[in-house]
Amino acid sequence: MEYLVCGSITKTIGLKGEVRVYPKTDFRDSRFKVGNHLFLSNGKDNENLIEVTIRSHRKQGELDVISFKEYPTIESVTPFVGFDLLVIKDKKILKKDEYFYSDLMGMEVYFDNGTFIGKVKKIEEYASYRTLRVMREEGKDVLIPFVNAMIKDVNLEEKKITVNYIDGLL
Repeated sequence: MEYLVCGSITKTIGLKGEVRVYPKTDFRDSRFKVGNHLFLSNGKDNENLIEVTIRSHRKQGELDVISFKEYPTIESVTPFVGFDLLVIKDKKILKKDEYFYSDLMGMEVYFDNGTFIGKVKKIEEYASYRTLRVMREEGKDVLIPFVNAMIKDVNLEEKKITVNYIDGLL
C-alpha cells in the first residue's frame, strides 16, 4: 500500500491530547475530518504504522490542531511529537490536471522543442501558484510556474513534463 505524508506533529497542546500539526496537503479539511483514519509514522519506515482516528480538528492559522480517539491525554500523545501523519494514497480525490507532489518529484522536464531542462527537485508553494524547482545538470536551479500557461503536458507514465518554450527562461 502506498502512503502520502499529510502533516507533521510539531508539539502537544493542552491536557486533552491535542497536537499541533504542520499540514503538508492541499486537502486539509478532508484529510483531517473528524472520524477519518490516519497513520502515525516515525519517518523511518512504513512497517510500524499506528492507525488513529480523528476525534477533533480545528485550524489555527496556517497550522491545524488535532486530537485522536485512541489517545485522549497529553501523556499519550507526547511520544508522537516529530511523527508524520500519513494517509493512504487515493488518486480518486484528484480532479483533472491535479497531481500529488510525490508523483511530480524526480520527473524529467523538457521544453516543447525537445530540449532537456532538468529534473523536478521540489515544488515551491507561493500565494498565487505552485512552482517547480528544476535541478539542472549544469548551472543553477530553474523555477517554472506550475500553471496552465506554462505547462503543456504532464505524463506520469513516462515521468515527463513538457513546458512551453520561453526565450530567456534558462
